[in-house]
Amino acid sequence: MEPKTTREVRKTFSFRVNEPNKLYAPSNWELPKKTQYVKGLQLTSDFPDKLYHRGTQRIEIGGDELFPEGFDSKILVSSISVAPRDRFFDLGEVQPGDLSVKIRYEDQDHERAVLGNGYQVSVVLLIEEAL
Repeated sequence: MEPKTTREVRKTFSFRVNEPNKLYAPSNWELPKKTQYVKGLQLTSDFPDKLYHRGTQRIEIGGDELFPEGFDSKILVSSISVAPRDRFFDLGEVQPGDLSVKIRYEDQDHERAVLGNGYQVSVVLLIEEAL
């Protein structure tokens, strides 16, 4: 049996949404230097209903646009009834490129999810990393 040369890790990036109907573009998000490729993506929040109803985004990894402007958050969110391993949106094997992770997240008012005190959005990436 050949020795293992990579391992699977999860990398989380987060930002706070505290103003309604605003575009958020956190900066300086970077994958670990040993990243071989990105296998999956998941969006989570401390208030999942707000993320589900209020959010759209554009996501780019390593200079490659994976989700276009206005992509609904509800497609990338999974419920707690889904097994943890299955909560990731399968990306195949996305090359890390320049290691950058960019998101343009837009919050929009929704009658079923009032902003209130805001919410946190977390982008969780499932990556394969060199040992």
